[in-house]
Amino acid sequence: MSIHPIVRLVVPAGLFTLLVVAPRRPAATGQDGGPSPVLAAATPSPAPDVELTELYHEIAAPGARVTVVEFSDFGCPYCGRFERQTFPALRKEFVETGKVRWRFVPFVLGMFPNGGEAMKAASCVADQGDRSFWKMHDLLFQNQDVWKDARDPDGLLESYAVAAGAQAGPWKECYRGSRAADRMAAADALAERSGVRSTPSFFIDGRLVQGALQLEDFRRLLADATR
Repeated sequence: MSIHPIVRLVVPAGLFTLLVVAPRRPAATGQDGGPSPVLAAATPSPAPDVELTELYHEIAAPGARVTVVEFSDFGCPYCGRFERQTFPALRKEFVETGKVRWRFVPFVLGMFPNGGEAMKAASCVADQGDRSFWKMHDLLFQNQDVWKDARDPDGLLESYAVAAGAQAGPWKECYRGSRAADRMAAADALAERSGVRSTPSFFIDGRLVQGALQLEDFRRLLADATR
């Protein structure tokens, strides 16, 4: 698992617990959800610290009592299979009905072509709203084989970002800047500190479940957790 060479980040003990109970990601309108935990650089660095709420992307209805935290790599084929074949049904049955809060943490295992570029692209789309992020999430997994094989993925990823609703100018500025790389380093550190060694990995209210389970198996786990 790679760490950005400029910003080596340390995840404090107990931070994963904070991830489960962390305040919801601030709305795109800039509403202040209160202070959130910060991943601080281990040594002095010109890069800014990274707030925990910048690392996860949430879908939740009011009143959800169970939290699922998913660690995923946009380039992972098993993650793609889960997102395309399994997650839509779980979202409809458990998330949209208010039973489960789903938090998606993208990070980079370092073994899939253009995975880092895809994560940075999605991170920069998220700056323009959660709705755009989830559209980008879908586009990246639906077109996984296309952008992974691209020799120069930047233009292709920009086209997905625009299709997801992002404005090209701000997106380019973010993508070419250091902030997206800082988030990627922080997410990698969070995954490593949380014991994530493969993708996809899930924490269902703190219980680790690894692998792209079949729909019925995952449905059974969520049904038990939400009783």
